Amino acid sequence: MSKYKLIYFDVRGRGEVARMLFTVAGVSFEDKRVPVDAVEWDEMKSKMPQHVLPVLEVDGKQLSQSLTICRYLAREFHLCGKTAWEQAKVEEIVDTMEDLRLEVAKWIYEKNETKKNEISEHLKEQVYPKFAKILETSLRGNEENDNSSGYLVGENLTLADLSVFETLTFPLTIHPSILDDHIELQQHRHRIKTHKRLSDYISNRPLRPV
Repeated sequence: MSKYKLIYFDVRGRGEVARMLFTVAGVSFEDKRVPVDAVEWDEMKSKMPQHVLPVLEVDGKQLSQSLTICRYLAREFHLCGKTAWEQAKVEEIVDTMEDLRLEVAKWIYEKNETKKNEISEHLKEQVYPKFAKILETSLRGNEENDNSSGYLVGENLTLADLSVFETLTFPLTIHPSILDDHIELQQHRHRIKTHKRLSDYISNRPLRPV
């Protein structure tokens, strides 16, 4: 069996979906958490292949880029869909969540309070409704394919479900009502949160702002 080590900062951020993939697959790994703004990172940076985190080590070989890492792990753990079409649909949702993440990042990194408030209103009035509609369409489309699993693609939990769950976690802390009118997405989120292999991890993971 391969030996895995995930190196990332001590936040959820771009490392959390990979951690969840290991957890749901029941695969052990070293969860190396680097303190943010620590001297340790300055010393490690030059040793990382692209000088950024996260980095996944597999039997000593290093892999960069969070989405690449997640796709690799999803394939290894059979969490990427059963057919080529399902795999494409999983990746479609993962890429869509990256689009949402980038929109939310504008609010996170904006320093000007006036502009920050404007971004907040834009998120609530336009961005969240747009992505909620996309996700609801995916859930309903899966049901229309005679699939009542409650997951986004196919009969089983995939990377797509984990990506949606985690991408929405931070927005729900700053805008708690964004799913109030979206019962199907609430149900999907509950399904992931109470999954038999994830519930303990999600309930007990370290509290971090992102």
